[in-house]
Amino acid sequence: MNTLLAPLLLSLAAAPVPAEPPTLTLDAALAELDRQGLTVIQARGRAEEVQGLALQALAPLLPTVGAGVTWLRNSDDAGAALGPRQLVIQPLHSATWTLSARAPLVVPSAWFDLAQARHAALAAARSEDAVQRAVRTGFAQSAHQAAANEEVVDASERAVENAAALVKSAERRVSAGTAAPLEVTRARAELLRRQSDVAGARADRDRARLALGILLGRAAPVRVSVPEVSTAGGAAAAAAAEVEATGALARRPEVAAQGEQVKAAQAAVRSAWARLAPQLSASAAAFTSDAPYPTGKKDGWRVTLDATWALYDGGLRSGKRRQAEAQVVQAEAAAEAQRLAVLQEVEDGRRDLSVAGERLELAQAQAGLAADTAASAKRSFEAGVASSLDVIDANDRLYQADTGLALSRARLAQARLALARALGEGPARP
Repeated sequence: MNTLLAPLLLSLAAAPVPAEPPTLTLDAALAELDRQGLTVIQARGRAEEVQGLALQALAPLLPTVGAGVTWLRNSDDAGAALGPRQLVIQPLHSATWTLSARAPLVVPSAWFDLAQARHAALAAARSEDAVQRAVRTGFAQSAHQAAANEEVVDASERAVENAAALVKSAERRVSAGTAAPLEVTRARAELLRRQSDVAGARADRDRARLALGILLGRAAPVRVSVPEVSTAGGAAAAAAAEVEATGALARRPEVAAQGEQVKAAQAAVRSAWARLAPQLSASAAAFTSDAPYPTGKKDGWRVTLDATWALYDGGLRSGKRRQAEAQVVQAEAAAEAQRLAVLQEVEDGRRDLSVAGERLELAQAQAGLAADTAASAKRSFEAGVASSLDVIDANDRLYQADTGLALSRARLAQARLALARALGEGPARP
């Protein structure tokens, strides 16, 4: 029977061991995520794009300056003698240089367009902050899940060691004539099952490490070391969260972003109404030419004051007003939905944190009992008063308790991170 396991054990021993990925602390990983996380970069780009639109909206309210040069060639020239000087009516050819400036004096619609753009830029900045917080929280939660996967690997390897010890113990009892050969077969079958668990746990661990690397913008896996999860203060934090639920509305950037969207839509309505008012602007130009003007001079200047009033624009004003009013309704509904969603997130986070704390305490107690049961079953089997099935069942319960304890720690850390984000705080150190 030993010859059946020998090839498998030799193949496992000869398998290449993958190199360990680089290890980062959680704080260092979050700092790298802020710098080069692809989702954060996209959110930052959208915010900068809207800032550019705000600068464009400011342009109609600022003076503009331009320069130009014109060269012309007429088919004929014309002139007339005017006393002692020659009056040039049309030169044969000329080059003219012009410097002009225009200053808007009264542009009501542009004022509100600028207000709309600025509120939209503030909303984009708040949205960037919200995305960054969500990404940081999600990454920290994934890091704790990856740490739990590593603990599952350790638990699986301990289960393999226990199964291998059971095989040796069963072989000794069979050799001593105190047990049937079936005990060895059962023990070896359990060893194979635990080795399969190790392979699956290692695959899950490597997959989690690669996912962390992808989130950081890398193409290789990364191991993130997370702080130890403490069970202290879980109930107090959950109770405090119930009191701070209203304060979360003032801290959450999503709520602020929706508020700015409402203000932007309201400014768009005012802009549509402002199109009914006239616009006033002033212009000035200085020019010079190589051919004299009819005044006899080769240079000059002019100043104009322009007032325009669009009496009918084909329905553009009314169409923009209806569009803006509809956007106000949508923005106000979205703001209220966001407010309710924040309150729900706080309540869900408070409840999840309380439950996760209780489940971790139960998992710790269960792991202790399972360890005692497994040790007792092992001693009983070696003494000949228990069967291998009793040891296999006890070891299986120990394995389930160890993996459950690892996952319970991760759930508690993830619940704390989710509650911290719901309250408008950064990813707190669990």
